[in-house]
Amino acid sequence: MFLFRKNYNRNIDQLPSIDKITTEMPAISEYLDAFKLPYAFKQAQSDTLPVINEAGLVTGIVSEYDLARILPDLSLDPVSYRSHVTVGDIMTRKVWAEPEHTNIAVLLSSVGDMHTRLIPVVDNEQRYTGKCITRTALISYLTRMVKPYSIGGLATPLGVYMTDGKHMAGSKMPGLVLTGITFGIMVTFIQIITGIIFRYVNPGYAVIIIAQLALFILFLRLTPFVKYHAAEHQTIHAIEKGLPLNPETVRMQPRAHKRCGTNLMMLLAGVQIVLLLSLQLSKISLLLQFIFLVAGFMFVFSNWRRAGMWIQKYFTTAKASDKQINNAINVGEEILSLHKQDTSPNCPNIFQKVWYMGIIQILAGFLFILWLFDNIINHL
Repeated sequence: MFLFRKNYNRNIDQLPSIDKITTEMPAISEYLDAFKLPYAFKQAQSDTLPVINEAGLVTGIVSEYDLARILPDLSLDPVSYRSHVTVGDIMTRKVWAEPEHTNIAVLLSSVGDMHTRLIPVVDNEQRYTGKCITRTALISYLTRMVKPYSIGGLATPLGVYMTDGKHMAGSKMPGLVLTGITFGIMVTFIQIITGIIFRYVNPGYAVIIIAQLALFILFLRLTPFVKYHAAEHQTIHAIEKGLPLNPETVRMQPRAHKRCGTNLMMLLAGVQIVLLLSLQLSKISLLLQFIFLVAGFMFVFSNWRRAGMWIQKYFTTAKASDKQINNAINVGEEILSLHKQDTSPNCPNIFQKVWYMGIIQILAGFLFILWLFDNIINHL
């Protein structure tokens, strides 16, 4: 027996067809020996399968639960080997099927009644198309329509930037590129300073790297970046907790965030410092170098996130002003609105995520400054 959903026309023109969220799923015959189901489930990597008859029409669905209902008695029966139980004998005949290319909107009124793990997709003659809508896929899509799974962000000279992996909000491209340019100017200035300081004294490359990193963090602390950085983190915390985006609530959120790039920077810096120091120890003893590498990497990989959170708390974030908090809130509302308007069921791929993270744009601005500085030096 088929269950057809009520007509649901709200926003029907704005949502894609169900073939965007369907999954290929093999069907099994209703005449198949029921005791062959475990192999069929394993091959399909699913504990529920659609059932068809000789005409290819969907007649039911069968799950591990259906099989489990008959196994206790049969497993203890001394002559159970004589039993002939087919899939048709144990399957659920109450089937919810959907015509192919139906708009996703028609599912919304009945999704709460979806008590099976999959919905077979049928053609105009009710024949199985080889595809199903799994409950997991449907719930995942509807969840993404409510709120993005995660939001990333950055502080830029033009204000806060945020992304859900598919959209940009806030300072966008100009802010990202200008961030790279600003970092490039800061790094160039630090290299000039350390070059002058260490011209006559060579303390070792590891010490120079540590000094340059410390100067970069100190210079960053003196810029508006740190306040926008705090406002960005606090707004994202509020969004992730489902809290209202108002200045009072946002200000109550922590300034540090576990997904901040500062944490990754501390990991990379720690690894680089351990490698550089180990090169110095290799001149003394290879065994000493090996022991130091093992101990150093264990220390770095055990503490990099803790160190990053500490650096965020005391150096790369600071108490934001009302203007900066309001800027972050506006950007947060913008990214949520853009995400809500996007009805595509497709998640961002790795290339989209990298692009919208802003790393490429920041790196482009950063490398441009280094190239420009190098050309200036060569022409002096």
